Amino acid sequence: MINMKIAYNLLILSILFVCIWFVYVSVDSKAYYRKIYRGILWAAVLMYLNRLISVSLEQELIPYVGWLLVTERLVHYFLTLAIYTLYAYFIFCLVGQFHYYPRKVKVAFWSANLIVNALLVTSPWTHAIFYVENGVSYHGKLFFLLIFTRAMYALLATVYALMKRRLMIRIFGQSIILLAVFSLIQVVQFLICQDETMYYSTLIVNIIIFLLTITMVEFYKDSATELLNKKAFRQFIDREIGRPGNKAVYLIKLKNYEYLRDNCYEPSVMDLIKQLAEYIKEYSMLSSVYYFEDGKYGIVVRQRDRFDEAEFLDKLKKRFCVPFELNGASINLTLFVAVLDVSDGRINKNNFYRYFAVCDDLKYRSNDLIEIVQSDSFGIDELQKYRNIEDAIERALAEHEFEMYYQPIISTQTGRVVSAEALIRLKDRLMGFVSPEDFIPISENNGKILEISEFVIDSVFRFVKENDITAMGMEFIEMNLSVMQCMDKNLTEKLQYYIHKYDVDPRRINLEITETATNFDERRLKEQLLDIKKLGFTFSLDDYGTGYSNLVRVLEYPVDVIKLDKSIVWAAFTDRDSFVTIKNLISMFHDVRRKLVAEGVENEEQMNTLKELGCDYIQGYFYSRPVPQAEFIAFTRSINCVDD
Repeated sequence: MINMKIAYNLLILSILFVCIWFVYVSVDSKAYYRKIYRGILWAAVLMYLNRLISVSLEQELIPYVGWLLVTERLVHYFLTLAIYTLYAYFIFCLVGQFHYYPRKVKVAFWSANLIVNALLVTSPWTHAIFYVENGVSYHGKLFFLLIFTRAMYALLATVYALMKRRLMIRIFGQSIILLAVFSLIQVVQFLICQDETMYYSTLIVNIIIFLLTITMVEFYKDSATELLNKKAFRQFIDREIGRPGNKAVYLIKLKNYEYLRDNCYEPSVMDLIKQLAEYIKEYSMLSSVYYFEDGKYGIVVRQRDRFDEAEFLDKLKKRFCVPFELNGASINLTLFVAVLDVSDGRINKNNFYRYFAVCDDLKYRSNDLIEIVQSDSFGIDELQKYRNIEDAIERALAEHEFEMYYQPIISTQTGRVVSAEALIRLKDRLMGFVSPEDFIPISENNGKILEISEFVIDSVFRFVKENDITAMGMEFIEMNLSVMQCMDKNLTEKLQYYIHKYDVDPRRINLEITETATNFDERRLKEQLLDIKKLGFTFSLDDYGTGYSNLVRVLEYPVDVIKLDKSIVWAAFTDRDSFVTIKNLISMFHDVRRKLVAEGVENEEQMNTLKELGCDYIQGYFYSRPVPQAEFIAFTRSINCVDD
């Protein structure tokens, strides 16, 4: 019997040490609730070490000493109360971000614990909670306070967690219910059996449930910010959207994110992202805060009437009035906040993602530190427009309504058409003309961009096959590659397929990549472009000047032509510094044997100036808008003096 009790306590200790090891090595998490859970584990370890002393005294394995029994009882009561208090604090911090509450609220939370501990410490003399006589421990007159305080912390935490379980992911709610059941079993069996061994066994079960809970919860957390991730957000949508309730979703975007990502040291940017995550958690005082990557955050409010939106936004504004420190420099950050009202029955699970994408795609309209857009200013109308464009894309793919237009590119030396950029257009039978600026981003969101890209590739190869572009005086046709295409591991094989399908010389097709494509997996992109280059294709870098790239970075890619974005071209004729910039760019790229195309040329002054500066090619409305295939061929034959 002696050995069994000691063996039992040693077994529990070994389980606790395994839990401690797992917590410290399983996930590199600095979440506040994890620190509390570690405290619970260490308190449990100390409690069971103390239990070993109690068993040893009980079985006379160590000689009885009065002060030792008093100390054992004092430590026992102190640790059991500590575990229940830490349990409550753990739940409050995990569910309600209690660690951000004012100090006076925290003092009120700990006050019951502190009062009972004070009574415990003085009990050897006052006999308030317990006392020892003739080697036996007895309950004092105020012992009920210890029981009541432990029960109060356990009950408050469990009820609070059950009430707020929808703030967290589904597995958390299930774990809370399981904890409540085992806590009830723990109380009932102690009242009936008065068996401390069974009582503490159930306590260990609850501690292990804690461990499983936080481990499962962290599958749904972003490792960098400790916020809930996209998986958790999808659970919220599946479970909550469409149900009655005064709910709202806040989409928060860091406007400067792309610039920071492209120009700053990555770990420093992530530190900034973490700081912002902490501010959002602290100011919103909610657990349903999400991080969607790329500088985007989300907040879910289930009772909007109880959420002080004005105070939350005011706190953000005050913080963002002060510059942030990044790599030793001060930088002003700006935010975009879209408030999505999802209490209306018109927003359900089926259309929420579209609604969310509409908010995400909204163009910034101001340079304010925090730009706030309420759903009433776009809402259902924008969502309906988004849906209509999605339907138009579906119809265009099914009924072959997409059409390729071509915009000539003119040599400044000869004035002849030397190439053209192939551009996709959509004229829907219901909506009329749909701008590429509208349908391209939507097709990227819903995954239709790859089907559209296949149409573009097939159309351009067929155009080159059916028309002798060299006889018309052209060198090649330019074809845009989307970011998704650039990242497609099968792109090389697809291009090979179309070479054989149409028997086209790949030198007659130039592939345009945008500068933003270089912001993704650079190594993979470089390898892919080099493989395609071996097939005989040439490359252009489109929209140069919009992505903050420098010369060294551009030269790392096998591009033959640099296309200066129209914003740079237009700025050169309104600002002297911009004029010097474009002049230096042309000279610089010529020095490294790259050809240049100036986009957006609209008048004769721009054309003549760019020609004087040595720009190789010009593209813009001054010569021609993008036009249908037949009109483009006629224009080219006319300009190049080619007979039919």
